[in-house]
Amino acid sequence: MNIIYILPLFVIGGVFLLIVNKKRKERQSQGAKRPASAEDIESLANPAAITAILFITLIYVTFFSGFTPIMPTPLDLITIVWYALFIIVFYFICRKEKRRYTGPRQELKIEKNLSLKYELIRKLTHLVIGMIIVCYTIIGPIFMNFMNFMLDAVPFFGISSLNVDPIYYGHYTVVFLVVISFLGLSTSEIVRVFFYPAYPLKAVKAIYRQKEIGAALGSHISLTVGVMAVILVYGPHYPDIVVASVSISAIADAAANLVGKKFGKHEYRTAISKKRKTFEGMLSATIVSFLLSLLFLIYRFGTYSFLLGFVAAGVMVLIDWLSPQVSDNLLNPLLTSTAMVIVAKILLLP
Repeated sequence: MNIIYILPLFVIGGVFLLIVNKKRKERQSQGAKRPASAEDIESLANPAAITAILFITLIYVTFFSGFTPIMPTPLDLITIVWYALFIIVFYFICRKEKRRYTGPRQELKIEKNLSLKYELIRKLTHLVIGMIIVCYTIIGPIFMNFMNFMLDAVPFFGISSLNVDPIYYGHYTVVFLVVISFLGLSTSEIVRVFFYPAYPLKAVKAIYRQKEIGAALGSHISLTVGVMAVILVYGPHYPDIVVASVSISAIADAAANLVGKKFGKHEYRTAISKKRKTFEGMLSATIVSFLLSLLFLIYRFGTYSFLLGFVAAGVMVLIDWLSPQVSDNLLNPLLTSTAMVIVAKILLLP
């Protein structure tokens, strides 16, 4: 059943490849008119990186990870049924929107820079990721025990309980919710890219940056793929690090952006993309990253959590300073968690 469970994710990855190809063709058609800007390069590099990370993660957890199952039955079946129902309902919503819509056939946006209000709204959406913390610690055990109770009362094809160690209840709950969220968000994004007149969430465009318009993927997809990859790869063995890195990605990045826009006075240009950022924003991200790492790691790692906190903060600063042409929403959770896991393994931490 886990192959069936993971199959829709592979299919979405395949569609993401089509988005990358569409963006590449768009860029080729524009190439004769003007040279590629940093924004053009990023709008192509980002969906390519998202697709690559998605495929690498899925291949790893399906064929190489020793942790099984990816999702216990019947939660895998519930996910598949939910997604099938979602597609049916979303199809009718899209069909209604297509009949109603009379605007341009292609997605357009004139505004180049987002106002502080829209930046705030954009960053607040990242705080939803904070629910992962609650799921790991509180909702996970409650949800899984409820599922066991229901299976005991009404066995599902002879299954009277979830055959998994209770220590992984939080992990499986988070995977269940994140995968469901990704399926819904990515399906909506695919409709936006390929069938814009039928896309029912056009108002959301207000918080999209120019580089995310058209054949591109929004920041919510970058963040969801980054978070999902970290959870699937590191979640079973390092849930503390996963929670820390996800929190850093959502909160520290938002702090850097908002503090920089509101209070930033000392600017610098990033090393790769040459964006204008502020030292005040970088400092706020560093402090928040370190404090969040301590908060979530000190119980398990003790004094070593200070070292791991410095590592996480250092990676955040490095990403911020380099600012490669791939979304930091994708890079932050991946690189901060990977760096902390490597250090934990080198030091043989429990």
